[in-house]
Amino acid sequence: MQQSKKGFGAWGWFLLIFGLLIFFSNGGFFADGTNVIAPAVAERLGVDRTVILNMNSVAGIIGVVIAIIAGQVNRRIGPAKVAAGCLILAGLGHIATGNATSVAMYLIAMCCVGGGLSAGSFVGIGTLVAMWFPRKQGQAMSVVAMGSNFGTMLFVPLLTVLVGSIGIATSSIICGAVAVVVGLIGAVMLRNTPQERGLYPDNVTKEEFEASYASAAPEEDPHGWTTGKLLATKETWLCVLSTGLLMLIQMGIMTQLVARNMEVGMNQAMATGVMSAIAVIGIIGSVIIGGIVFKMGIKKAGVMVCILYIVALLCNISGIMPLVWVSLVIIGFLGAAAPNLMNSIPGSVFGRLGYAKVNSVVFPITSMIYMCNFAVNGVVQKAFGSISAVYIVFAVMALVSLLLILAIQDHKYDQDYMAAHKN
Repeated sequence: MQQSKKGFGAWGWFLLIFGLLIFFSNGGFFADGTNVIAPAVAERLGVDRTVILNMNSVAGIIGVVIAIIAGQVNRRIGPAKVAAGCLILAGLGHIATGNATSVAMYLIAMCCVGGGLSAGSFVGIGTLVAMWFPRKQGQAMSVVAMGSNFGTMLFVPLLTVLVGSIGIATSSIICGAVAVVVGLIGAVMLRNTPQERGLYPDNVTKEEFEASYASAAPEEDPHGWTTGKLLATKETWLCVLSTGLLMLIQMGIMTQLVARNMEVGMNQAMATGVMSAIAVIGIIGSVIIGGIVFKMGIKKAGVMVCILYIVALLCNISGIMPLVWVSLVIIGFLGAAAPNLMNSIPGSVFGRLGYAKVNSVVFPITSMIYMCNFAVNGVVQKAFGSISAVYIVFAVMALVSLLLILAIQDHKYDQDYMAAHKN
C-alpha cells in the first residue's frame, strides 16, 4: 500500500509542535536542566547538592506512579486534555521548585515536574501521535523528539543565563508561567482525533481512509484489551523490554556523559561542550531516524539503532580518542532514536484502535525499566570503578534489545494495516 504523502497538515503540525514543546520542557525542567537547577536550589536551601539530586531520583520513581494514573485518566478524558494538563502541572511544579522553602517542598514540586512531563510526553502526546498518524508515527515522533535536543541546546544555556542574572526563584516563575500558558493553549486547541477536526488519520483523503483504514472509532477496542490480557500477551513484553532497554541505555549514557568524557581525558569545559554539540547532531539524526522508521519499518530501524549503539559503546570503551569521537557522533545521532521507537514500536504492533488502553499498560512498565539507569550506573561503577564497565553492560543490553525486536511480529494487532491488506 502506497503511503499518503500529503504531509501532516496544519492541525497535525500544531499537535507536533505542542509535543515538541513538552519534550523541550522535559529536557529543561527535569533532565539536562538539573545541571543548573540542582546547584541553584541547593544553594538557596543551604543543603548539599547530592541531597537535591537524590530527590530528583525519588521524583523520577514517583513519576512512574503519576504516569500510571495518567494512563487511566487518559482513557476517560482523552489524550489531548492529559497532554495539556500535564504540561500545566509541570509548569506549576517548576515554579515551586525554584521557590521551594524546604527539601520536602522541592521533592513534591519535582514529582509534579517529572511525572507531569513524562506522562504528558508518552501517555498524552504518544497516544495523540498514534491517533493522528498511525502510519507516520516514526516521522511524527522524529519531530516531537527534537524537543529534547533543543532543550539541551537552547533551554539549558538560557536557564544558566537567567539564574545567573535574576536568580532561580524568578527564573522558575518566568519559565514555569510560559509552560502553563502553552498548556492552556493546548487545552483549548488540541483534539483527540483528526476526525474531531473534520480530518482523517495521516492527513489522507476521505476516499483513502475508507479504502485503506479500519472504520471503527479510535476508542473502540476490537481485541477487548484488559490489563491482564495485555500482560499475558507476548508482544506486550517484547515491546516493553526492547524499548525499555534502549531508553535505559540512552538515559544512562547521557546522565554520565560529562563524567565519561573526563574519564577519557577531556577537560571539564570540553566535556561539557560536547553535550551541546551532541544536541545539534541529534536534531539531524532525529529527522533521519524518523525517515528510516517510515520507509523501512520499525523492525529494521530498531535493529539498526541497536547495532549503532553497540558500535558506539565499543568504540568508546577502546579509549582510543579517534574512536571515542566516532562514538560521540553516533551517540549524538541516536539522541532521539530511543524515544521515537518507544512510541513507534508498540504503536505499529498494536495499531490505533484501543491504543489508549495498550499505552496505559506498556508505558508505565517501560518507564520502570529505563528509570533503572541510575541504579545500573551506580552499582556497576561501584563494583568496577569505571564507566567503561557500565558501557559493556549497555552493549550487552543493546544486543538483547536487538534480539527482542527481531522476535516482534509487526502489525500483529493493527486493524488499519489489516484493512489496507485485506485483499
